[in-house]
Amino acid sequence: MKKLAIIFGLITLVSLGACKKHDDHDDNHDHENELITSVKLHFIDSVTNDTFSFAWRQPAGPGTAISIDTIRLVPGKAYTGLVEFWDESKNPIENITEEIKSAANEHRVVYTSTTTRIQTAITDVDSNVPPIELGLKFSAITNSTGSETGIYQIVLRHYTSSSPKTGGMQNGSSDADVSFPIVIK
Repeated sequence: MKKLAIIFGLITLVSLGACKKHDDHDDNHDHENELITSVKLHFIDSVTNDTFSFAWRQPAGPGTAISIDTIRLVPGKAYTGLVEFWDESKNPIENITEEIKSAANEHRVVYTSTTTRIQTAITDVDSNVPPIELGLKFSAITNSTGSETGIYQIVLRHYTSSSPKTGGMQNGSSDADVSFPIVIK
């Protein structure tokens, strides 16, 4: 029983150390991954300016219940998009998006879809020379014909000085990796 308590104590210490805030480090050190419990997507119709918002949420943190909205878009439309990352385990809730934006050279959002009915292009960049895509803002176009369902995946990559963004997609680690069901109809 005593061994079990020691092992649990060590695991707790390691877990707490892995959740350090990005702000606790200076710019010369590698940073820990962010705790992200919610990802919110906003699609703004380029003609009507109507906004369609969708969320992936795990507010109590890893290992707890997840709620996922289904993305529903209309064929033949152009959208501007925004993605937000939140840590709802804190009180008050923390918007991680601003931290990602201020550390743009250390982050990149990647969008993929199993449906061919949507094309996504990132429209914002970091301050690297030459600039590299950031991905908090994007454009999306749905094909004008047919309907289809699939998965729309968003991955937030996190880079460090030992595994820099300039080294390509294989560098870094994932702060968030979420999949939304998507229906284009």
